Amino acid sequence: MRSGRRHVVLALMISAFAILALRVVQLHTEENERLRVQGDKRYLRAVKIPPQRGQILDRNGQVLSVSTPVDSLAAEPGIFCQDQSLWQPMLETIKLSKKTLQKNCEKFSDASFMYVKRQMPPTVVEQIMAMKIPGLEARREYKRYYPGGPVGAHLLGFTDVDDNGQEGLELAFDTQLKGKEGRKRVLKDLVGHYVESVESIQQVRHGKDLVITIDQRVQSRASRYLESAIKKHDAVGGGVVVLEIPSGEIIAMVNSPQFNPNDRSSMTPGVFRNSTVTNVLEPGSTAKPFTIAMVLESGKVGPDTMVDTSPGRYQVSGHTIRDVHDYGEISVFDVVVHSSNVGSAKLALAFPFDDLYNTFEDVGFGSRTGSLPGEISGVLKKRTRKIEHATLSYGYGFSTTLLQLARAYTVFATDGVLLPVTLQPRKSNYRASGKRVFRAQTVANIRAMLEQVATPNGTARKARIPRYRVGGKTGTTLKIIDGSYKNKRYISLFAGLAPITDPKFVMVVAIDDPRGKFYYGGDVAAPVFSSLMADLMRLYNVKPDGVNASQITSILKKKNEV
Repeated sequence: MRSGRRHVVLALMISAFAILALRVVQLHTEENERLRVQGDKRYLRAVKIPPQRGQILDRNGQVLSVSTPVDSLAAEPGIFCQDQSLWQPMLETIKLSKKTLQKNCEKFSDASFMYVKRQMPPTVVEQIMAMKIPGLEARREYKRYYPGGPVGAHLLGFTDVDDNGQEGLELAFDTQLKGKEGRKRVLKDLVGHYVESVESIQQVRHGKDLVITIDQRVQSRASRYLESAIKKHDAVGGGVVVLEIPSGEIIAMVNSPQFNPNDRSSMTPGVFRNSTVTNVLEPGSTAKPFTIAMVLESGKVGPDTMVDTSPGRYQVSGHTIRDVHDYGEISVFDVVVHSSNVGSAKLALAFPFDDLYNTFEDVGFGSRTGSLPGEISGVLKKRTRKIEHATLSYGYGFSTTLLQLARAYTVFATDGVLLPVTLQPRKSNYRASGKRVFRAQTVANIRAMLEQVATPNGTARKARIPRYRVGGKTGTTLKIIDGSYKNKRYISLFAGLAPITDPKFVMVVAIDDPRGKFYYGGDVAAPVFSSLMADLMRLYNVKPDGVNASQITSILKKKNEV
């Protein structure tokens, strides 16, 4: 009996070993691939490699926008959320409440991935990872930083937390800037930490840099002078646009109110708009030089032709057009210098409406300048009423952006050629080719008028700068609020160029709703032009054309002798 039992036990043991041996063979043969795949699923992960977003640079190579490396804490909920007793040191370091993290664990309980906290300094994340919390991992990301802060933010725009463009140039050139993410396979240990990189699946392609025509030196000064004027005159906002001649490059474009793209708390709805291209205004008297250029082009009227503006009022179809003063009988030259609405209207009405409309259309009013983000075309419509013909001559009844107004003034800086404007840098000494609108002699006469505006006899004596001859035109327009003009609510404007003998820059300044003692363009906007243009002359080493009192006296003497 005993011998039989021993044989049975021995047989059972041999059978068991045989079964185990067969199972081992099966695992190494038939099920090897299945188990390997399951093991890979548990310990191998394909992770994304974020691309570094390209920089935005100004014309001199100064960084306007850059993505800096940051790290985020992520977790595998199935592992990380099991042992919450290990969280406390981490929570204290990253200043996160346990309750918030518990809610995330509940929300992502069926997921394989969740963020714990995003975009922290790499040193802090390194400190957290040293705590060896199961299921927690570090992920490299990038955060956008704008060295200039609010300066030029409306043009640049900003990105979201994933570094995708949301507004401005960041959005318009998002494809170029953001690049393409990569992927790699990594090996993880039992608690979910990365051990090593196994293989590259897709190579990361970092974003390309974007170089624009903006000069950050000019941009910063424009912003400072604009904000100072807004504060001084208790205004609600404003804008400045500066164009380089003859390239047509935009070297400054600033807006107010400002926002800081580095501080998300400053980003209130509506503050992102680049008002120099998205908001329209009636240009008022800054449009008069184009009206006068139109009548001079006819050959029927000259700068010395006299116009009777007495008694400072003019009735048109039951409407009264008014001047600030009764200028009496003045020359066409002085219609611009004294900014006479009556003189401008009388001259315009002496010609067909289409002549004026076509002139405004030829200098770019009513059409976009190019492909700037959010740019609108403004409104220039053909009118049928006589009063609309008259008011159009002095800048009412149509709307334009500041950039369009600046582009229009390039005809007076180029002997009559309307330049295309651009944010794309051109080669040194590049001369943009444009459409001829006026004859050179017509422009010479207009420039003389614009220069006289910026003398003690004109409306913009505060636009003058030492050692340079400048020219420009003031504008003070009533604001349209809820579809109607509001009394004592204005937009103050100045559009000008310098040096007048060989213009290098065109500048337009607008101050929105000044509510202090002064509101005329010559008092509010012209000083901004003066301060910034003086800086431009120095920064770009522009040779002075030497205006002084004797030259002004000579100009006045020649004019009075005519």
